[in-house]
Amino acid sequence: MNLLYFCDATPGKLLLHSHDFIEMMLIVDGNVSISAEGSKYSVKNGNMVIIPPGLLHCTIIEKDTTLYERFVIHLQPSFIEEATQRFGVDANRLLALESLFFLECNHEDRWRLRSLLERMAFAAERGGNIGTALLDCQARELVITVLDLMESGKVEEEGLKSTEVACIIDYIDRHFRNPDLSMEEIVSCVCLSPAYLSRLFKEYTGTSVYNYLIQKRLEFSKTLIKEGFLITAACLDSGFSDYTAYLKAFKKSYGTTPKRFQKTKAPARQLP
Repeated sequence: MNLLYFCDATPGKLLLHSHDFIEMMLIVDGNVSISAEGSKYSVKNGNMVIIPPGLLHCTIIEKDTTLYERFVIHLQPSFIEEATQRFGVDANRLLALESLFFLECNHEDRWRLRSLLERMAFAAERGGNIGTALLDCQARELVITVLDLMESGKVEEEGLKSTEVACIIDYIDRHFRNPDLSMEEIVSCVCLSPAYLSRLFKEYTGTSVYNYLIQKRLEFSKTLIKEGFLITAACLDSGFSDYTAYLKAFKKSYGTTPKRFQKTKAPARQLP
């Protein structure tokens, strides 16, 4: 479990990424959008965004934003299961999410969530046995509260979609492990000029077609490494044909080397 609080504003696009935990983000203030899998979602202040594991996404901070304030909490699915099973609460709606989910919060719900997150921040800052115990209890309360809000009819928000961008993403998702996959082959699946497609793709995803392909391969290689595969095997099976280029891309995206990442995640083994 990890609780973060941010209050800043640097207009632009944050790094396209995914993670192996469930991320809950309460937007307090700021004009921001979230791009995920070819759709762009405008996020309303006071609402909570729930991002499932494995979903490639990035946050876009619009140019007129002077303050971007949010609470972010990372929860492992195993923690959510343990926190709910004890009381017989069904967590499947949260654990089974495959796309972004937006909790449309009214005034009461917003303060209910914000006050809980502020208490969690206080407990985390306090530290020690008491702080740790409080944080654990409050995280469980947050899970139950979110499930309660999801159960009470809060609906997923529809994002702006592009058929062409969705087609490109689907093609990459199905073929990214092929080391011979080229930009020409990817672009050929839609009837648009490369220049226009490049602008359109970046508008909806926050990155270029090439960077999306590289990030998709990197995320898959991380999954293989965590499962215990050798780094060289993970590199090749993810679609990289140049090991040196893979190492540079990994370090640039994650700030560490595959070897160091491997040491914190799993013992190595050969691909079957």
